[in-house]
Amino acid sequence: MLGSLSIPAATAGFAESAGPAAAAQELAAQAAALPSGRTTYRTITDYNDEMLALSTQHPGLVKHITLPHKTRQGREVYGIEVTHDVDASDGKPVLFMMGMHHGNEWPSGEHTLEFAYDLINNDGKDPRITRLLDQARVIFVPVVNVDGFMLNRRTSCGVSPTCASSAGVDINRNYPFGWGSNAGSNATTRGPGPGSEPEIQNVMDLTSANQVTVLITNHTSGHTLLRPPLEKRAGDAPDEAAYAALTDAMAAKNGYTGMKSGFDYETTGETPDWSYYATRGLGFTFEIMKTQSTNNTYPEVIEDYLGTGRYEGKSNREAFMVALEYAADPAGHSVITGQGPKDAVLTITKDFDLWTAPIKQAGSVIDPPIAVPTHLESRLITPTNGKFTWHVNPSVRPAPAYTETGVVATGPGQFLKESWTLTCARPTGEVLETVHVTVDRGEKVDVRLQECKTRFNGNGPKN
Repeated sequence: MLGSLSIPAATAGFAESAGPAAAAQELAAQAAALPSGRTTYRTITDYNDEMLALSTQHPGLVKHITLPHKTRQGREVYGIEVTHDVDASDGKPVLFMMGMHHGNEWPSGEHTLEFAYDLINNDGKDPRITRLLDQARVIFVPVVNVDGFMLNRRTSCGVSPTCASSAGVDINRNYPFGWGSNAGSNATTRGPGPGSEPEIQNVMDLTSANQVTVLITNHTSGHTLLRPPLEKRAGDAPDEAAYAALTDAMAAKNGYTGMKSGFDYETTGETPDWSYYATRGLGFTFEIMKTQSTNNTYPEVIEDYLGTGRYEGKSNREAFMVALEYAADPAGHSVITGQGPKDAVLTITKDFDLWTAPIKQAGSVIDPPIAVPTHLESRLITPTNGKFTWHVNPSVRPAPAYTETGVVATGPGQFLKESWTLTCARPTGEVLETVHVTVDRGEKVDVRLQECKTRFNGNGPKN
């Protein structure tokens, strides 16, 4: 049983087919079960056209988004959001899924967009999916590194307008948290500074402005499912128990090997470590398929997504469903409830510094860590009755291993008891009340905002 959807199983892998005609016939049969019906890899035009078409064909369910930063070569980066009443400011928790930080890892984009099709096609038909789209919002960015994808290479174009190979940046080594140790990179491929590249600024902006309770960045290859830490010396994440449990639950569905990322190979400056230590949402890397090459591998893309052929009974889409279930579950994040005046603008913010690693330069020079100011800000519009339920990440932040003084492993259970700053304002921006909300994982806090209600309705002093 692969979940609530009926997924046809193949009796043999494509490699076992009896010749080209049989292989083509089997591919067509399995592709009919793939949510989009694809049988070949997409181009950037395919990705962009399909996302736009999905938003046009499913108003109220799918919203097309343009990310704020163009690539170094001036290309737009697009995505979609999927949930019921998608244009509403509704306080739902978010699953954020993306592909192709590395432009030559084509299957990572395919699985990202296929899961979007899966949710869209089965909304209203499958009770599980319908329920989850009531409870959560899903953001998809299938191609993060558009320049690299256009050139079929791992790196982005970096700062070079000609996109010379020597100027490329591995944008999955450019995230600020722990940047600069050169584990798994060097002074060129890590980028000129922490968070310098527009592609990862897009990801950080989306993550910082939404309550992303689970983040998945898809890559290839190796059938591993990775969680922090990226470097062994950083020690286990403060939420290691929750991280390990969700890793195991997802790996049970797709057959991948779940592990701490640093025990696969050590790096720094990757997406999941930054997102976790910035937001406390759980971030993961999925290394899709066992084949690295993108030539003639689309049959494996299909089999790995559906759990057919050589991956019989182990479906990546079912692992994605487990992630979505967790993202929607209040036990895995925090909830702020309350009552304010209708149409008030509620904003929660946090400001703190994250730190790079001690920065390795040429000639065995090691510069001190750099502070990276980090700002989180999300908004909610109160509904007509004024009652709101806002699913958020905990204000209580994981104690980071990368610090002003260097790398100091913290370990499970080590947290900073910080608070969200919540403001209640008129639509004009005039702030009427400010409160501080301290909330941990699995907790719910009620905020009444009586002063805001009084002043919003004209019964109290105005600034």
